[in-house]
Amino acid sequence: MSDDAPTVPAGDGARMALERDAFHEGEDGVYVDCPSCGSPAYLRTIARTGRCTGYREEDVEGENAEAVGEFCTATLSLELVWAEE
Repeated sequence: MSDDAPTVPAGDGARMALERDAFHEGEDGVYVDCPSCGSPAYLRTIARTGRCTGYREEDVEGENAEAVGEFCTATLSLELVWAEE
């Protein structure tokens, strides 16, 4: 992940294994559904920012506040696991 991406401390949070059908192709690349809010979580964005597309820095104020509605606060990370045969 990049230096600005939030990190999930080892042992904190939930882990899940993804099957092939969990990956989707979208306009911005490959994504999985965010386990917290269901929004697209593009792999490139997770690696860069640690967030899904439902994430917002803070509540939006002004005339757009009502349009935003709920937002996701989950921190996401990727882990690649392999075994040599």
